[in-house]
Order: sequence, then C-alpha cells, then structure tokens
Amino acid sequence: MDRSHLSRAIKGAIATATVSASFATLSFAQEVEEVVVTGTRIQRATDATSTVPITVFDAAALENSGETTLEDFLQELPSMTGGQFGSSVNNGNPGLATVSLRGLGSSRSLVLLNGRRLVSAGTLTGTVDLNTIPISIIDRVEILKSGASSIYGSDAIAGVVNIITKKDFEGAQIRADYGITDESDGEQWLASMTFGAETEKGHVMLNVEYTKRDDIFQGDRKFSQCPLAEGGGQVFCFGSGTTTPAQFFTDNPDDPGFIVDPTTGQVRPFQASDGFNFAEFSYLITPQEVFSIYGYGEHELWDIKNLTTINAFSELLYTNRQSDQLLAPEGTFWGPGIAADNPFNPIGEPVFVTRRLTEAGGRSFTQDLSTWRGVIGFNGEWCNDWLWDISYTYARWVDPQIDRGRANQTNMDTLLASVNFIRDDEGNIIGEEFASADCPEDPNCGIWNPFDPDTLTEDMIEFGLVTNSPVEKETLRSFQINVTGDFGGFALTSEAWAWAAGYEHRSESVEVTVDGAAQLGQIYFVQGTPWSGSYSVDEGYVEVRAPVLEGQRWADLLAFEVSARYSDYDTIGDDTTFAAIVEYAPFEELRFRGSYNEGFRAPGLDDLFSPAELSAERYSDPCFEATDPTVIANCNADSPSLINSPQISGGPQATGFFAGNPDLDKETSESWTLGAVWTPTFVEDLSFTLDYWRIDVEDAIGTFTTDQIVDNCYASASFPNNDFCNLILGPTAVGQQTGAFGPRRAANATIAGQALITQNISTFETDGVDLGAFYNWDFWEGNIAVQGLATYLHDYKFQASAFDPEINLAGKFGADPVTTRIAAFPRWKLYMSADYEADYWSVGTTVRMEGSVDDISPNTADLATQVDATWYQDIRAAYFCWEDVKISGGIRNVWNQQPPYVTNYDDMNTLPLNYDTIGRFFYGSITLSF
Repeated sequence: MDRSHLSRAIKGAIATATVSASFATLSFAQEVEEVVVTGTRIQRATDATSTVPITVFDAAALENSGETTLEDFLQELPSMTGGQFGSSVNNGNPGLATVSLRGLGSSRSLVLLNGRRLVSAGTLTGTVDLNTIPISIIDRVEILKSGASSIYGSDAIAGVVNIITKKDFEGAQIRADYGITDESDGEQWLASMTFGAETEKGHVMLNVEYTKRDDIFQGDRKFSQCPLAEGGGQVFCFGSGTTTPAQFFTDNPDDPGFIVDPTTGQVRPFQASDGFNFAEFSYLITPQEVFSIYGYGEHELWDIKNLTTINAFSELLYTNRQSDQLLAPEGTFWGPGIAADNPFNPIGEPVFVTRRLTEAGGRSFTQDLSTWRGVIGFNGEWCNDWLWDISYTYARWVDPQIDRGRANQTNMDTLLASVNFIRDDEGNIIGEEFASADCPEDPNCGIWNPFDPDTLTEDMIEFGLVTNSPVEKETLRSFQINVTGDFGGFALTSEAWAWAAGYEHRSESVEVTVDGAAQLGQIYFVQGTPWSGSYSVDEGYVEVRAPVLEGQRWADLLAFEVSARYSDYDTIGDDTTFAAIVEYAPFEELRFRGSYNEGFRAPGLDDLFSPAELSAERYSDPCFEATDPTVIANCNADSPSLINSPQISGGPQATGFFAGNPDLDKETSESWTLGAVWTPTFVEDLSFTLDYWRIDVEDAIGTFTTDQIVDNCYASASFPNNDFCNLILGPTAVGQQTGAFGPRRAANATIAGQALITQNISTFETDGVDLGAFYNWDFWEGNIAVQGLATYLHDYKFQASAFDPEINLAGKFGADPVTTRIAAFPRWKLYMSADYEADYWSVGTTVRMEGSVDDISPNTADLATQVDATWYQDIRAAYFCWEDVKISGGIRNVWNQQPPYVTNYDDMNTLPLNYDTIGRFFYGSITLSF
C-alpha cells in the first residue's frame, strides 16, 4: 500500500494527507502522470502546482483517524467552522451528516463523488448526507477551499469536497473496526470487504460495508444531565415549563403559573425546580446503522491506432441508513382550557394546562433511508491527446419515516376537556359515562386527571397518541459531456496552452406523501400536505489555461486561467458565472497564486415548493424586562400585564410555520484568494502554504427568525401595522386558546405563532487566512511525516435582512445564521499531525485546537460568556503481524477533554456542533489483505 501518489506529487500546492499506513519508503512520486485535480477540468501533470487552495487526504489518513464515518473526520478540519450537523444533533436532524466549509452552510459546500454530483439523501434541501458514502471505498478526499461555480455550477460557493474512490484495487481485503468510550457506551463497529481484479482489458471492484453506532443519552454525561440555568450567581437544574404534574394558568395575567405539589397535594406557584428535565429522554449521540454496496468496472472497447481509444465504465452504489432520534414526551402546549367545575380542577377556576405526557415515553423519529446511484459512461483519448468522457447518472433515495409518540390533537382535546362528563339540564356533572356526541363509546376514551402524575393510562395513550408515517423521495438525473486538450501544441513555454469544455443537463424531482392522520389535521405540530416539485437545468462551460512566460530572470512562470459557465434553469432563469486565476513564480521555489470567482446557488426544491411545516421556536420576548419606550408602549397596547410577566420569561416557545416560496431568486457570490507556496530547495520535501480568502454572498435564502419577527414588530413605530407584525399569527390560526394578552398572544401570554417563509434577504461576508506546513524526512530505519493546518477567521459578518444590524461572529459564539443553533466561530482552528513509520510498525499523534470564543451578546448576569481555547490529542499505533495482516488502534481525546459550559440551557449546556461530547474513545482495527 503506497502513499497516495497525488498527495506526494502536488507537494507544494496542497496539504498532503496525514502519514499513510504504508511501510514502504515515503518518497515523492517520480512518474509524471496526467490527472484532473478538483478545481479544474483541465488535465495536467501531477507534478504541477495547484493554482487554488486544495487540501488532500488519502485513505491511510482516514484509517489512521479511527473514524468509521467521513463526517467525523472532515468536521475537525480548520476550514470547517460554525455549526457542523452530525451525530451530536438530536433535535431537528433526520440522521444527516454534513460539512459546512467556511461556516456558510452545507448547501453552499458542494460534495462530489468522482467529480459528479450526489443526490441529497435524507433532506430536501440539496444537502449531501456523508453517511451515504462508505469510508472503505475512499482513495482520497480533495477539499477545494475556493469558489468554483464556473467549473461545477450551483452550490460551489464556499468550495468543493470531491471524494475519489478506489478503482484499480487488486486482491481482497477484509477490515473490522471496534470502538468504545471510557464510559463503556457509544460503541461503534465497522466491517468491510473489498474485492478487485484486473481483467485483460480493464478492472472491476466490489465493496461491501456495514457500520453501526450506539446511542449515548444526555443524562449519561455530567455536563448534560439536566438543562442548566443561572440565577443569583448560581447554576442550577432547570427545565421546560410543560412538565408533569401539569403547570396551569388562570385567566388573570398577573398570576404566575401554578402546580399541584406532588408531595403535599397542595396548589402552589410553579418554581424553576419543577421544570421538566428533557435531558433524561434525549440523545447526546444518535444511533445509526448503515449498510452499503459499491461496485466499479471499466473495460476497453476499442483501441484504434492513430485515432482514438474508447472505454466503457460503470459505477453503482447502494446505501441503507437506519437512524433514529429521541426527544422528550409530547406536551399539551395548545389547550383547551379546563372548566371550573371539572372535578379534577384544583382551584375551581377555568385554567389552561401545559402537561408533559411522560407516561407515553419520549417521541421517537426513525428513518429507513435507501439510496441508489448508478453511473454509466464512456471515455477515451483521441490521437491528438484530447481526452473526453460522456456519462449518465441516475440517483434516487426513498425515506419511509416513522414518528412515534405524537399527539392526536383532536383526541387529546377530548381528554383534556373531559367532555365525557355527563351533565344535567343545568350543566352540573352527574356522571362519568361516555358522551356520544364528543367521545364515542370507545374504551380508550377515559376520564383524565392532568393535574397529577401517572394518570394517563395505556388506553388513554392508545386513544390520544398517534404514529406519523410520511415518505420522502427524490430523484436526480444528469447527463454530462467533458472534453479537455490543448490548442494543437500551441505554446509560449514548455507547457502548451490547454482548454476544457463541457455540457450538462440535470434534473431533480421530489415527492412527499403524508400520513392519513396528518392529512386530517389530527397530529399536533404536523401539517399534512403532500407535495412535489422539480427543476431542470442546462449548462455549458469553457476553461482555458495560458502559460505565457517561463524561465525568465524575473519570472520562472507566469500563467493565466479563465473559465465561464452558463446555466439555464426552468425555475429561476439563466445566469453566467466567471472566474479568473493568475499564477506567478518569481523563481522556482516560490509561487504566488490568486483567483477571482463568481458563484451562485439555485434555490433547492424545499426552498421553492415545501408547504407549511410546524416547529416549536424558542425566542426571547421583547416585552419581558423591556426598557425601550417604543417597545413598552407597544407591549402595553397588547396588554398592560405583558411587561415583566413571569409567563414570558425563560425563553418561551412559539409555533413556527415554515414554508417555501416559488418566487425565490438565486443566491450570488464573489470570492477571492491570494496566496503563496514555498518549497525551499535547500530542504527536500518541505513546503509551506499561505492563502488569504474572502467570500461575499448576496441574496442568501433564509427566513426571518421568531426573534427577528417579534423584536421588529414590537420595536416599530407603526405597530401593529407593519410587515413583521403581519407575520405573527394569532392563537386561532395555530389552534391555540385565546386569552387576555392581545391578538398575537396565546392564553399563557406567549407569542402564538409566526409565518416563516423563505426569502432572498440575507448577506454574508467572511474572510481569513489558511496556513499549511508539510515535511517528510528519513529518520533511523523509517520515515517521519509532519503536517500542520491552521485557519485564522478574520471576519464572519452576517446581516439577516435590511431591517437587522450586521453582526460579526468571528471569535464569538452565538446563533449560527445557517443552522440557527448556538455555535462557535473561533478565530483560530488548528490541525497538526506527526507520524513515524518503520518497516513493520508505526506510531502517530494528532493535535486539534478550537480557539477561544466569547458570547456575541453577553448578559452581565450570565456566568459563562467566554470559552478558552480547547485542545484535543489523539494517539495511534499500527503493527504488521505478517505481511498481509495489520493490527492498529488508538485513543481519541486522550486527556478526556470535556466540552465547555456556556450559558445555553437549551442544548446540552454546551456547543455540541463544535466540541467533542463523547469524551475519551478507544478504538482498534484489524485488516487482512490477500
């Protein structure tokens, strides 16, 4: 197993992989081959320096990391910042694993497999699920850290992750991995078999892989055992106000919430310690199982002397992912009210009840996602060394989901209202028999007392809860033609002028079917509207490289590259993007490179066509502890009791209606890079890279958040007649009970709901510097390979809309503009590795660092508004027992670095999208080669 030739050959331009598991001498490749590197379609020699910043990791680097999924490896790299969606996201993540280059979101980071697009898989936003790519088929991963829409089209705003698979594997290989935390949980397994053979005119390869990851509950770790809140300089366990036994409210807005004390049986005001601890029911790490089959074959059809060669190739990939998430039990957020004469009513007044249905267990969300992808094509070379390829890709995914523990709102209303009480002509309760008009003679429809715990029977659970079973499907079709060559040998230097051109037709379609109960509107927080949508696009591109000087006293090399791509969508119309690159070497060992790229992102099918979907959106109520005169006046206009009402403290929730918008336009971007590559001749195999980058995004697709809508509504001088107030939905519109707090408020004083419609409203401006250092040298009887990668984030500016101020998240933690979750954007992020390899063994270590961050909007009362730099170290070792048997293992997070505590009680009390929440992890692997 030799070190990747590509990562050795392009030594000065790209960050090479961590040290490989090879036990051969680590020297740079001597042969000069023709390859296409991510970032260009022009075929160039492998000893050429890349003109754009690229990082390459080979298969050995992935294996050395001990990771069983590509997600965990990529998300640790310095170029990935902000919220990274993966296994640590339980609430709101349907099992996806994604990457976000430069923190601009997974939908602005294009992921390719062998240079071709992947179907999104498991999400309707166009985001690629990395779980669909088996890690054991990967030959290398090329990460382009520059815009590339003129080459690849939509989505390549922040960069490109191109995953190159093994194709010429020969023999057989069996691999088995196992890992476990030092808390004896979170077990991970990987088993794979790879077979390959060379035929008379080609080669074939087949891979089968299975991975499994066990769950870890939030309650299994000290830092996340309960949601933490602060007060009086102290930290204490807090929780949701929808709890068991129920919290209830009267019609008097000055009254706090009440509860029946489970010990004394007496009514008393609700206390923070009464809050529901949802951590006991929620995953810290979500479980999943993934099974995949991958096959590749290539066969030479014709070799016509002095004319052309023609090869046929095909690629097949099937993946099945079974994953699930678990949340706290359903709650009765919506009502209805409990009548004053209800015999269970403890105060004899009409009350509004928020009760957690703990007797039913948590809400589970299960995915059974199957993805198929097939590529068939032909490639070849004409006699003038022009290369061509034609391919057709068909990909499809189907995800039958099962959501358990959801409330049947109609039946729960029946239980809450206790309509089964039989009354006489004067309205007095005279019995507890079935009232056929409202509650059929169903033995599951009983008489429920929500004020006490453990009162919801199995029959009531069967009657009041329902399973939701939507099915999502998406299909991708793509036809491509690519040609690359030179201008008939025309050259001003030893390198001929070269070009590439191509055409692509691509279409995608989605279809979503919904559960019957959802269509009838019986499932709380689920809009049961089936929908479908599609788009198609025709694109053409051209690219030219022109070296103009070489070997001059003041210019060892001067070359220019230009490219352009025309895209014509049936949804948003046409657009042309342009890019220009300059490469200049004043002398052989120092090269400068700079680029300008225009980019765009077409709206996804979900952005365009999705009907309204419901979500519980947490927000900060501007009427609580308001000091601005305009806000105070507007809050008083709704209800004088709103200001400082205890019912709107502590981060209340409102119902959000998310919906697509068929009138969306494209996002546009401009990006620049300027860098240098130094490969000193006085030290062999040493190189340094330095690149400045900047990306500006206009008309970014997003929605106003609940905070933005509510804040701008109540801060407006035209309240309530402004666009933001019009986005707030009254309680009747969201199926909640009205009260005494105004037309925008539910009975418990919280905002009832809001319309969250996708719009082109936001802008991003981010820039920074990437640094790299790479060195290989012989030592003793082996070789040492060292590399270091670092990113300095200078600015990460985001403006949600023209109505909002610009914020700069660089060096801060706060709401991620893409995921809306709290995430960190450290100024510095480091990745360093060192490995020593001898004939039959190797050892190595990796050090990772997340720089310090401060709360972007600190409150003087908050106790944790700063996070120090966080360091992680991994160690590994490998040994060849025999020539074809390799045993390896290691420890990730050797020092068991715990995630930092921040004032953020709603998400594990930390920043799980950035920091290791698993802790120390042991892993081992055995590989048999035949």
